[in-house]
Amino acid sequence: MSTSPSADCSACHFPPPSFPGLSGRLAWVTGHRGGIGSEVARLLEASGCQVAGLDLPDVDLADLGALESRAAQLAREHGAPQVLVNCAGTTLLGSIPDTSLADLQRVMAVNFTAPFLLMKSVLPDMVRAGGGAIVNVASDQALIGKPLSAAYGASKGALAQLTRSAAIDFGRHNVRVNCIAPGSTDTAMLREVMESSRSFESLFPPPSGVGWHGRPKSRSPRCSSRPQRLRSSPAP
Repeated sequence: MSTSPSADCSACHFPPPSFPGLSGRLAWVTGHRGGIGSEVARLLEASGCQVAGLDLPDVDLADLGALESRAAQLAREHGAPQVLVNCAGTTLLGSIPDTSLADLQRVMAVNFTAPFLLMKSVLPDMVRAGGGAIVNVASDQALIGKPLSAAYGASKGALAQLTRSAAIDFGRHNVRVNCIAPGSTDTAMLREVMESSRSFESLFPPPSGVGWHGRPKSRSPRCSSRPQRLRSSPAP
């Protein structure tokens, strides 16, 4: 993997993000123990949010029954969240013939069905409370096709479309539903994929003229290297 010191946020000249309107709010964040999710959780906590995480080893998002039970437990113990960030994800390299039904179902469960179930869980409470915010972290593959990404690309495209649908249905209730579509990011998941496939760099090269893949901090608002954003509801 190509890296560069300038890819770190220390090289960026944007002021640290501040979200004073989030102080005292409760946020659920999936995938909070690593990658982009850990940066999201850190920024929310720095903004005064109480953050409840859903991630391994406490809950496997592919185990949908366990996820629903954990969400119900969090709601009982802490109340309904005002913010939901669906950031957890899993990936799989393979064309359609290479992808087993079991592999497809696991990728879809983590990347699409789990966010769907969590949105289904929190939306009624957000409507009753007069508003809320949901952010789904998809991928640039929600917008473009890439090789050997049959299951992953389909799951992220589905998540983006789910975002659009929910934004239309719940915008009138002051529930903002948005989706971001980051490109390849230097996380443990990406490194695992790169180690398992010698052809990864040729199939998924870093952006032209940049020379490195993004880093989790570069997906935060303080950086100039910003992800593509699918804004499906009015900005706050």
